[in-house]
Amino acid sequence: MPMIELGGSAGLADVVAVADGGRVRVPDAAIEAVGRAHELTRRLSAEVPTYGRTTGVGANKSAAVVDDAAAHGLRLLRSHAVDAGPELPERAVRAMLAVRLNQLCAAGSGVDPAVLGALEGMLNGNALPTVRAHASIGTGDLGALAGTALTLMGERPATGPLEPMGPWSSDSALPFISSNALTIGRTCLVVDTLSRLDRAAAAVYALSFRGLDGNTSVLSPAAVRAAAAPGVDVVAERVRRLLEPAVEPARIQDAFGLRTFPISQGAFTHALGTLAEQAGRVLGVAQENPLFDLAGETVVHHGAFHQAALGLALDGCNLALAQTGPLVMSRIAMINEPALTGLRPFLATGQEGASGLMMVEYVAASALGELRAAAQPASLGSVALSRGAEEDASFASQAVVQAERAVDAYRTLLACELVGAVRLLRQRGVVLPAGPLGDAFELAAALPSDDVDRDLRDDLDLAQKLLDALAWV
Repeated sequence: MPMIELGGSAGLADVVAVADGGRVRVPDAAIEAVGRAHELTRRLSAEVPTYGRTTGVGANKSAAVVDDAAAHGLRLLRSHAVDAGPELPERAVRAMLAVRLNQLCAAGSGVDPAVLGALEGMLNGNALPTVRAHASIGTGDLGALAGTALTLMGERPATGPLEPMGPWSSDSALPFISSNALTIGRTCLVVDTLSRLDRAAAAVYALSFRGLDGNTSVLSPAAVRAAAAPGVDVVAERVRRLLEPAVEPARIQDAFGLRTFPISQGAFTHALGTLAEQAGRVLGVAQENPLFDLAGETVVHHGAFHQAALGLALDGCNLALAQTGPLVMSRIAMINEPALTGLRPFLATGQEGASGLMMVEYVAASALGELRAAAQPASLGSVALSRGAEEDASFASQAVVQAERAVDAYRTLLACELVGAVRLLRQRGVVLPAGPLGDAFELAAALPSDDVDRDLRDDLDLAQKLLDALAWV
């Protein structure tokens, strides 16, 4: 895997690559810029009252700090390194570190440049902090990042050998933790996974469509124009490519499960694009409070860390994903319906009364329920904290947790449809021509061909794994 440069301009794919184990390098120019900013911000903080450096934080923002900066910085980190619940997976922690390192290279925080090298070493040595699930509200992942700082200083154990830094001063303590890097990093991972599932959904739909002899007029340029909605053209083109050449349809007009897929999936594709754009905006920008305007040599106190836009984009994506679910259920029901397939109910074989794919439909319905639960907008929540000093929260951190749940449910839902679509094509003896759809069916041929009533858990597990490969046909 090539070295990934994190210098303030990294993109979503870079964060994903680091999360998956990629090694990182901070360019010399970024270290020099952060060093210059560090010296300037120390001077500015000595001249004007600066939140978190010369004052307390939260409701203590009016309390002047009179002792030395090192003691204040350590107290701040130790008091904020509080989280609870289950430990987050290594991949999410690495994504957080990648985002934070990239943000710090934007040189607006005033952090000591030694922190950049320490983060670089932490990632390349895979000596990670332990981060737990509960602490963030969408106005800064304070607990996770304070815990990371304590790990870098050797006060908390890392997951591997790590040379500890010396104690941090207040000129690095608050600047380092003043970020939503964990939420943003997890969002990058969600976007990456959903992008693959979005493409895989088109392949699974196309297999069901061909098995049910759907009417391709729903994919025509005229139908796309009539939809007058973003994303429809992208999805329709994906499916047209898969279904060429078209075959004679079985019906003049199909049920919604086949007929409105481009519109429903297009809405999700568009929402996912919006989420990706917002995640890309915030993963490389200095949002620390206070922010140091280096050109103007001023200290800027602000609320840019309030991730309302990211939270709304996550909510929008979760809602758009949930509304695709009923159409997947519709296609699964069509696959199980003898009047549409000419085959036995639930594509069962063997003795009369065999259940076939009956319970796969139940599994799909359970996944749909989880999709809907995860779509409850986190942005509707609010909370007042720190004696009213922070009277609202975006809860973007909760929205990304819900998105992670939705990813798992959506993968299960698509896997249920894939198992049914492959069985339908096999039982009908459909011969697919060479091309993308033939390639998709060849990949799916890894699914067992035994249609007798049996335990289908392994089939669904395999189908979920196949979705990543189907994304690229």
